[in-house]
Amino acid sequence: MKTLFILSIEQGYGGAERSIEIVLRHLPADLRVVIFAQSNAHRERLLQPGALPANARLIHVRTSQNTAGRRIAALQLLLAFLRHRPDAILLNTQRSALIAAMAARFVRPLARRCHLYVRDYLWQDLDFIFARLPGAPILLPNSVVMQRQGYLSPAYTAPFGPSPWSVVPDMVEIPDEAVSYEGPILHLATLNPWKGHTDLALALHHLHERQQPLALLSCGPQDDPALQQRLRQLIERLGIGASYRLGDYVADPSALLRSCRAVVVASVSHSGGPETFGRTVIEAWSRRKPVIAYATGAPAQLIEHEVDGLLVPEGDTQALAEALLRLASSPELCRRLGEAGHAKVVERYEADAVTRQLLERLNLSDAGQP
Repeated sequence: MKTLFILSIEQGYGGAERSIEIVLRHLPADLRVVIFAQSNAHRERLLQPGALPANARLIHVRTSQNTAGRRIAALQLLLAFLRHRPDAILLNTQRSALIAAMAARFVRPLARRCHLYVRDYLWQDLDFIFARLPGAPILLPNSVVMQRQGYLSPAYTAPFGPSPWSVVPDMVEIPDEAVSYEGPILHLATLNPWKGHTDLALALHHLHERQQPLALLSCGPQDDPALQQRLRQLIERLGIGASYRLGDYVADPSALLRSCRAVVVASVSHSGGPETFGRTVIEAWSRRKPVIAYATGAPAQLIEHEVDGLLVPEGDTQALAEALLRLASSPELCRRLGEAGHAKVVERYEADAVTRQLLERLNLSDAGQP
């Protein structure tokens, strides 16, 4: 029986953690899996009935915010590695990679099992990580990550750097449920400077001035109190409080996606962006909901304008307002774009198929075979 370690170590909870939860439901039954997780929300969901495969073990990493916590986590990894001798180690977050790099100092074979899944532009300590994990293969959700020179390329990745890279896209499970286009437009995003909350406020203000208000619900972690206060003050000054509602964070957005009219991804290319994939896009499509997005980062590659969504020039809040109004005013347009998106997600991003791709990249493609 082959063994896979998954390090999904991060204090918060988001798309990276949701992706691992989906992967675990689609792994072959005869693959032994050991998952290292820190986030309470992530662990709670992993402990729900049916969340883990039969041959899975969950290891609680209590903290990784400081050096002492990371050393303890590295020791946990070392002990588990010596006990189970995994065939592959998937590092799902930057903090996971940092911990694996610390552990590899003491057990060199550990480094040869590691695969780095770089999901955003926020990884730090890259020199340390790649020095300790030399040549570790890199997995990317979209090739757009390689277009940012000076990040992974050219120093760390082939052809000039030591690490090969390949694309394994995000994935979704596709529900069979009734579809409605009567709810608000939905924005699922952590409150941070690059997720487009301010741009949405300005777009709604344009519509408010034209006396064409619409309902928009924005839900996500709000871990930046100063930014949250500035956004609420802006909403009040613009007079759009009735249109722009900030909802609480929801770990499972299924009900919100089911009841919304459309989804908007207003992420920008600065301040930490753009999106390296945008799993909200495929989550919307899985429920036949259309998507509006700024034409930057991975959403610009995922979405075909006027076919399965609407792309808007980045920063053009007037054009963003027009796109929001088009979908708010036309259930038929929502249906046409949403159905096309659904067909694309079935073809390219369905969980079973993408999990097989992932296992191939991890050299575990024979897992589950006699």
